[in-house]
Amino acid sequence: MKIGIISINMYSKFLNFECPLHTFAFQQFLLKKGYKSTVINYQPIYFNGFDMEHPYTYYKNCLKKLKKDNPLKVNKIKDYEQKKNDFKKIYKEREIRYNKFQDFINNNYLKTEKCYNSASLEVESLDFDCYICVTDVIWKNEPHEGFDRGFFLGSSCMENKLKISYSASRGVNFAKTEEEQKEFFKYINDIDCISVREESLKRYIEENSNKKANVVLDPVLLHNEDFWNKYIKKPKEKEYLFLYYVVEKATDTIEEAIKFAENNNLTIIEVTDRPLKYGRVPKNSKVKHKYLYDIGLEEWLGYIKYANYIFTNSFHGCCFSIIFKKNFFVGKRNGDKVTHLLEMFNLQNRYFNNNLEVLSSNPSIDYDNVYKILDEKKSISENFIIDALNKKVIKEKDYSKDKKKQKYKMIYINKKRSSLNDKVNNIESYEIEEKQLNNGENYFLPNMFKSNKYIFSHWIVYILIDKDWFYYTKDRKLINIKEYNKEELYEFSRNDLIPYFNVNGIKEVVAEVI
Repeated sequence: MKIGIISINMYSKFLNFECPLHTFAFQQFLLKKGYKSTVINYQPIYFNGFDMEHPYTYYKNCLKKLKKDNPLKVNKIKDYEQKKNDFKKIYKEREIRYNKFQDFINNNYLKTEKCYNSASLEVESLDFDCYICVTDVIWKNEPHEGFDRGFFLGSSCMENKLKISYSASRGVNFAKTEEEQKEFFKYINDIDCISVREESLKRYIEENSNKKANVVLDPVLLHNEDFWNKYIKKPKEKEYLFLYYVVEKATDTIEEAIKFAENNNLTIIEVTDRPLKYGRVPKNSKVKHKYLYDIGLEEWLGYIKYANYIFTNSFHGCCFSIIFKKNFFVGKRNGDKVTHLLEMFNLQNRYFNNNLEVLSSNPSIDYDNVYKILDEKKSISENFIIDALNKKVIKEKDYSKDKKKQKYKMIYINKKRSSLNDKVNNIESYEIEEKQLNNGENYFLPNMFKSNKYIFSHWIVYILIDKDWFYYTKDRKLINIKEYNKEELYEFSRNDLIPYFNVNGIKEVVAEVI
């Protein structure tokens, strides 16, 4: 069986340490069980050409364009200014961290050479028998973007293949409207075997659909300490408290870490995914402090393993603390994934947000009891994925019905856009309002453009899928305009039918007069 893994892995904008590790852990787990798999090199829908190595340059260019095109978007301009300035301060450190991440991925992943996105997975074929979407907040509703179809295994290239979700999470942003909920359940109804990471998501699915959902461990917890020891770089520092926080400002986590370090004469090693030059431990603090941004995955693991204590608000910070049997404390975090993890292992008393006495009493953790639970959960998780991979019967399904229901704009133009981002009103054009045209039953309109020198010959067509443009070629395929070379374009006459496009995510179709 050829297995393709799709997850947040190489493309986390803030270079989260967790993203490459949980994908790697899952691929290695499958290999241990005798299943070879390939990580699909996949850019999420929210990526938007982000420059992983040099975010400063990316935000600088975005800001320039934003001020030119949308000068009234004051809040967005302010946000981009802040991010540009933050990443400028850590320009060199970011390069170093990025290169360390890439080295780990290149040395340890078996992945596709080509990079894909939600649009290219509609028009290209991948040679996999089974697709697994894996872990973390892949099922969140992205602001201004919506759900990422690829993370739901909803792409055309995955149709009528075995589909499995492993330890999927929905995060804080989720389906709020009735339309979004309908879309969510349309996607998961097509997944053959569903497992999620949090009990709340399991309940939501089972209470609102006829699908069964299993709760399984995050992939990093499928491996023991001996496995992770092979990928650790031991730090030079000794007798330290490891402070690791993500996403939020984590004020409570930082403040309590400072007090604890002062009382126990420990140095704070501070690490975050935020683009900070000096960290958030105040300079006037009495505590000894070292802030690190330019570290890699092996170093991050090493700082967890050899820490005296760990203060974190991170889900995976907790996971690796458990793996290495560390004494750790947890601050406030939005959502329920951290809370769920602590409840799973009866470690609610590590959550100091509502119980600061835990810090003064400094209770030890009964890891014998934790590991009894961990072994039981491992068995459940392993059985789920092995049983899912052994599922043989897949009911053939016709996906064309939903695709034909898509609504998109049909735009006729008499001049090639100098840029595909040109506004239509800059070109002589006429536009058909958004309607269902993807059924192969609608005709191209007659040519309405006038010329003293030329007569109408034919239409050529290009189509916008999500954010990428594709030509319609003579062999009735869609090919990315950026990759277009010598393929001949299909020539549509005035009386031809607008073709049925066997893809999802159609935003607009352009007919250019020749």
